[in-house]
Amino acid sequence: SEKNYREIVKSVELFLDGKSEQVEKTLTTEMMEAADKLDFEMAAKYRDQLQAVKVVMEKQKVVTDTGDVDAIGMAESPLGVCIQIFFIRQGKVMGRNSFFLKREAEENLSQVLDSFVKQYYNEAAFIPKEILLPLELSEVDLLESWLSNEKGSKVKFHVPQRGTKLSLVNMATENAERYLKEQALKLKNQEEREMGAVYELQKYLGLKHPPYRMECFDISHIQGSETVASMVVFANGKPDKSSYRRFKINSTEGKPDDFMSMREVTTRRYAKADIDPLPDLIIIDGGKGQLSSAVKIIRGAGHRDVPIVGLAKQFEWIFREGESDPVILPRNSGALFLIQQIRDESHRFAITYHRKLRTKRNKISVLDNIPGIGPKRRKALYDQFGDLEGIKKASFQELQRIPGITEPLAKKIIEYFNKGM
Repeated sequence: SEKNYREIVKSVELFLDGKSEQVEKTLTTEMMEAADKLDFEMAAKYRDQLQAVKVVMEKQKVVTDTGDVDAIGMAESPLGVCIQIFFIRQGKVMGRNSFFLKREAEENLSQVLDSFVKQYYNEAAFIPKEILLPLELSEVDLLESWLSNEKGSKVKFHVPQRGTKLSLVNMATENAERYLKEQALKLKNQEEREMGAVYELQKYLGLKHPPYRMECFDISHIQGSETVASMVVFANGKPDKSSYRRFKINSTEGKPDDFMSMREVTTRRYAKADIDPLPDLIIIDGGKGQLSSAVKIIRGAGHRDVPIVGLAKQFEWIFREGESDPVILPRNSGALFLIQQIRDESHRFAITYHRKLRTKRNKISVLDNIPGIGPKRRKALYDQFGDLEGIKKASFQELQRIPGITEPLAKKIIEYFNKGM
């Protein structure tokens, strides 16, 4: 059963981490419980597993007679460098740990290992008397004296050439290689899922080409403040954040108008005939009305072939150009998940822009409304009078004493405040 499978996987993980006593204890409990329930078949299975664990524990008990040792293995792939440490205490493998590092172009593996050793043993709770390495380090004498000083007794680095110690380093290296292979497989599976969603979307929307690059537009005006538009970009099924763009809409001063806003933003993005790169799919977040606003602009600019679709506001219904019935993507499909991701990103990106604009707007002083007052003169006024109330109460003569505040400017300030701003 799946439960048994999960238990076996957990036991294996505990084993690899040197927690074989815990595995033995768990199996003994399970065997006793099964026997109490008169499930003798299951009890026998647990008994067999227990015997197998004891055999391995006997083999594990003494791997070397050198006492406390750390064995370091190392492997590299295009993903990066993996370092594995096996902890041997009193001759027994007590556990292991994995570390994943990026290698700079100019670094060789010896330098990566050197940096790792310095960082790891600087923070390690326990320093063993011997550290087994897969390759030689430079400045090894310096490292040995540093760690010996930290430990209070002799610490030695050693690159084994034969015997049990070499086996331990090889074992750690094999583990590091396995880790990198697993990571590469995970990445491959993720990329396959992402690209699978792209091909699925092509199929459901009847597109000539897979939508490798998608640009999605969202118009947003929160609490009646400025209208902004966001353009998020997905490449090969995942966000391409470096290509995102924000637009502060200028054509709808005071009164939000989503159709006019969409016309403005698509004009600003697509009005040129030579757009590079031109997307494989344009998504307009806002349904049919917004779609027709965008289509007029984009087609009018000469972009005849790029598919343009509208995304309904309430559901993830997709409207294609010139069709009244929406495309409804199947629930739990990769294509639907991809569209939901794009929508969420476009909303998130628009909201963060709003927040930025609001913060910027709040920083603007009312003094900025008076012609002739720039940042320097504003600072001088605040430095002298403390706050806006102080500036309001200042007399004509007091204002003129401030560097840069001329007689006409002092008049303007007083007039501005007398008008009730």
